[in-house]
Amino acid sequence: MTNLPALYLILAAMAQPAGSEVRQIVTFKFQPGRSADATTVFRERALPLYVDNAPMLRFRGYREAESPEPLDLMVVSSFDGMEGMDASNRALRESAAKHGTSVGAVYGEIGALSQSHRDEFVEIHDALSWGSRDGAALAVWLSLEIAPGATARFETLLRETILPWEKDLDIDLSGSESGPYLISGGWDYVRVLRVGSLGDFHAYLREIREQPWAQELDLLVTSSKQMLLVPVPELSVR
Repeated sequence: MTNLPALYLILAAMAQPAGSEVRQIVTFKFQPGRSADATTVFRERALPLYVDNAPMLRFRGYREAESPEPLDLMVVSSFDGMEGMDASNRALRESAAKHGTSVGAVYGEIGALSQSHRDEFVEIHDALSWGSRDGAALAVWLSLEIAPGATARFETLLRETILPWEKDLDIDLSGSESGPYLISGGWDYVRVLRVGSLGDFHAYLREIREQPWAQELDLLVTSSKQMLLVPVPELSVR
């Protein structure tokens, strides 16, 4: 998989294009039998801080429906660029102090219940997205590795061909969001599809294989990972 140089990551974060937002994606595997306890800590201890945190555009929680790698909870925080996350971190510290605690104490409680976690950042581009970001029964997270030198062509195919095709599909697909990873375990792009059921996702896969551009897409995407997730409404801010 492609490992982006550290300098590229810094420049990518600084050169945020118009109509994009940065999302921090944290995926947790909790200690056996402790998922409910961890969700309670998020709801009762962390969410009040997020509600007060204006620089955090929104916060969402998801649990696994189907995934090739086990996960108990994914939480997604959205910001107006990396500078928005800097502002959010400052606001979190101030809010925690008002609540008589600290960010370290809250996250320490969550960490004590965790077996492992993965921390990643993506930049969602408006030009590569359409439709609703909420409301669907399933969120299908697709992590993609793009062939070397093919990112510009992949974005063009996505923007000019795949998104218009998705909008006309006769399945329960309410929207999709896409953008490059800024920090990841080797993946280049993320796509999030909002579908109504497992059957709708299966229909999506069948339809895409029949398209005249499917072979080109196969050449551009050299590897992929799918995670089917269910929203956790109680872990939702804004």
